[in-house]
Amino acid sequence: MRVLPICAMALVAVQVEAYEVDTHKEFVSIAARRSTVEQRLQEDLGLPSGLGMDIRGSSLDDWLTSGAAKEDNFPRFLNHFHNPLVPSWTEAGLGGSVGQSAILWAQNPGQSAPSWSWRDVRQTYLDALTKSASSDRDRALASTFEGLGRQMHFVQDAASPAHARNDPHVLFNYESAIDGLRLRESATFAGWLDGAPDTPGAPDAGWQTLDGNPLAPIAIARLIDADRYTGANPAVTTGALIGLAEYTNANFFSEDRIFTENDTNPQTRFPFPNRNSVVEQDVDVQVGGATVKRRYLVKAGDGATGYRLATVGFLRDYHRRFGLDPGRFRETSSLDEAVYRDYAERLVPRAVAYSTALLDYFFRGRLFVSGDDRSMLIRNSSDEPMNGTFTLYYDDAADVRRPVPGASWTGALAPGARLTDLQVVAPTSPAPKEPGKYMLVFRGALGAEPDAVAGTQVSIESALFARLLRRKDGMPIRSATVHTIDRATGEPVTIGTTDQDGRVKLIWRPGRTILFIPAVNVFPMYWAGGASFVSAAEGAHLIQAGDLDPQGQVTIPIPIVDAQWPEDVEACTGQPKFAHFPDGLFQESTPRPDGNFDRVNVTYQVNLITFIRDDDGRETILCGIDSGSCPTPAAGFVAEDVNRVGQVVGHLVRDLFSRHVKQIIGPGGSAIGDPVCENEYRESDVVGVTVVEP
Repeated sequence: MRVLPICAMALVAVQVEAYEVDTHKEFVSIAARRSTVEQRLQEDLGLPSGLGMDIRGSSLDDWLTSGAAKEDNFPRFLNHFHNPLVPSWTEAGLGGSVGQSAILWAQNPGQSAPSWSWRDVRQTYLDALTKSASSDRDRALASTFEGLGRQMHFVQDAASPAHARNDPHVLFNYESAIDGLRLRESATFAGWLDGAPDTPGAPDAGWQTLDGNPLAPIAIARLIDADRYTGANPAVTTGALIGLAEYTNANFFSEDRIFTENDTNPQTRFPFPNRNSVVEQDVDVQVGGATVKRRYLVKAGDGATGYRLATVGFLRDYHRRFGLDPGRFRETSSLDEAVYRDYAERLVPRAVAYSTALLDYFFRGRLFVSGDDRSMLIRNSSDEPMNGTFTLYYDDAADVRRPVPGASWTGALAPGARLTDLQVVAPTSPAPKEPGKYMLVFRGALGAEPDAVAGTQVSIESALFARLLRRKDGMPIRSATVHTIDRATGEPVTIGTTDQDGRVKLIWRPGRTILFIPAVNVFPMYWAGGASFVSAAEGAHLIQAGDLDPQGQVTIPIPIVDAQWPEDVEACTGQPKFAHFPDGLFQESTPRPDGNFDRVNVTYQVNLITFIRDDDGRETILCGIDSGSCPTPAAGFVAEDVNRVGQVVGHLVRDLFSRHVKQIIGPGGSAIGDPVCENEYRESDVVGVTVVEP
């Protein structure tokens, strides 16, 4: 960014072309790709396109880069300087008073409208998560990313020597040089963008925990100035825990701030680099296609080292030979393109790394939700404590975002700590667009930041307790399998087994879920409400929130039914005349008073048993002559029969045979005399069946 000389600024306001705008865009775009933002957008906010999400014809990446570009508009650029060596940040801006320090400007909510301070960007992010209309949420998200692009601009300017050394720059300078190289040598510029800072790990994450400055208390100030470089300790700037303006100020020159260690003006006096920081060295350079030697001042101490800091002036020897003012030596040193290349190799990677850190800091709040609406927990998955409110929102069918009634909690959570046993009443009016899908929004203190915002999209299943009781006596029905089924898809939502109290916890989807009990009465039953049951899912009751008691339980009384039908007893053997066994054999020996035994043998055969419903004539064949077994006649019932306990619900049509023999047997097992009786029965009959509760 280019500004006018201070004297000119006092006379006239001029719009100056921000010639390095595209360079800032490149910095912002690659920082965004390196950051966690894409992951946060996709995983936390449920935006699958991430930075490619289109809002009003521009992607979020475009909104970031346009914010970085617009921040250079007049007169905003007057507030993009920070001198880390003045006593107070109130004096650290351009000229000490022409503009605010970039640090203060970034956190000043009183910026000229519209304001893009950090607090304002936090507010637009909150609006993006909570505004009612989807168009307003989109607009706020676009503004959030524009504001973040502007915030990144402040950080990147701290990697420009003129911005860290209070130097209003107009003519050819570092920024114009690298902008030109970006256009002419894209591969070289891309290499700088992809490079790592010359100090591994810079910026050290410890910047977030340094003591705050009350003038700009949010930790992002420490990305620019960590208050560790005093002007007397340049070695500290080679550590990873250093502000970007401190590193730049101590280790690089700007066009009009070369060897100013002896200046009397505190706004232009910078102790380092100084004459003792450099050595002279001849370097081959290309001039007009020819290789010539040019002498440079190479940084050899007092902080970062190993690069060309400035040229050695052509008049240097002349000044020395005639004993001219040594203070004029600096006027003959210059910063040529080779110097700027060496600067860029070190400053560009830091500009990218530090602005990446700013983005990650903005989105550092992490939330995790598990459980269901009967017992939900919220965990602070951040590395810093959270203290504030946690509120659930949902979208209705018209994409209107609404707070979930009663679903807002206040708490203080250390990293990894949880709010537990939270209950959520699934909203029904208006109905949600996607049942169980919510946006959880945190607002409050996150670490040392007092008014942070975090959000995450969560799915919270609705849970209910189904309790099965015997209708006749209220006893719990244990070990019974119960399903919840999504009637829209026919797929089970969850399956559980009742405990000793007849209870089972199940997941359900309000307004879409039915209960299925497959085998309490042999046959499958769908709950139809109350103590009624049906055999088809279409007739089942769709569970609603009103079906649950305050404890989230639905109690279902179930008649445990049996089938009763008239049956004759054979007089001689005392056994049923007929039985439902295709090839049944009954044998029993009973002691007699004389020491012998009465032995009874009964053979049963079945040709056919079929059950016919009385109400609709439906027939269920239970078994025949070739069947391996005959199920109980109850297997021929359907769920509706349970609703008619005590009534005749149908008839068994039977074609049966039996042979009954009774013989006296001696102690040795031999038959004594003729059989007492030997009778055969063959009968086809129709027997009425009554459903009873035993």
